[in-house]
Amino acid sequence: MGRIKKFQPIEIQVDEPTEVFQSHRQQISKAIVDGVDYGIKYKKKRVDFAKVIVNDVLVITLSIDSREFSDLLDEQLDTLVEYEEYETCALLMKLKDKLNEKVTEKARMVV
Repeated sequence: MGRIKKFQPIEIQVDEPTEVFQSHRQQISKAIVDGVDYGIKYKKKRVDFAKVIVNDVLVITLSIDSREFSDLLDEQLDTLVEYEEYETCALLMKLKDKLNEKVTEKARMVV
């Protein structure tokens, strides 16, 4: 059996925590999609997708919960299109399809 590859979160250095979502939207959106991909592939309940380092002192870890995968993917699409990250958009759509398949399978099991 193969080893599970450890997900490597991105690192973002900022002076103020508020800068993260203003000046690093593209990086964060791509990291979220990659984190969801990893989470689905390895059946993880939570994935740390970014480490924010504030003034070289404080480290804030950003993570996503598997219950948020679908909503988070929906939220990233506009940003990825804006930055013309079409390969990541294609991956995002594949991941949405996988998540929708899982929901459909669970619904069939209930019926």
